[in-house]
Amino acid sequence: MLKLLALCLLTSLMYVQIAEAGIRYYKWEVKYEYKSPDCYKKLAITINGRTPGPTILAQKGDTVIVEVKNSLMLENLAIHWHGIRQIGSPWGDGTEGVTQCPIFPGDSFKYEFKVDN
Repeated sequence: MLKLLALCLLTSLMYVQIAEAGIRYYKWEVKYEYKSPDCYKKLAITINGRTPGPTILAQKGDTVIVEVKNSLMLENLAIHWHGIRQIGSPWGDGTEGVTQCPIFPGDSFKYEFKVDN
């Protein structure tokens, strides 16, 4: 009976660890908008209407997918992920012209990486 209980407990713990890792999907549109961060209206680059941009909530083992649409009129775009190691996805590091081609105005790019730490 004790062995059966231990096996059930071990199986449930393994299930909890597997169930915790998931896919975190975000869809961002980068565009110009007028904002007043210091009470003076000025043109700003926003993500989904916000500046600074949204926070990504994820934990170790999650896969993060961010689909970015560049709605800027004249500027190329790349999102650089500070502190995120791009193991298995170095082309999505966001260093434009070094590890990633830019996202041209009107185009989209899907970043996908696994959170390791």
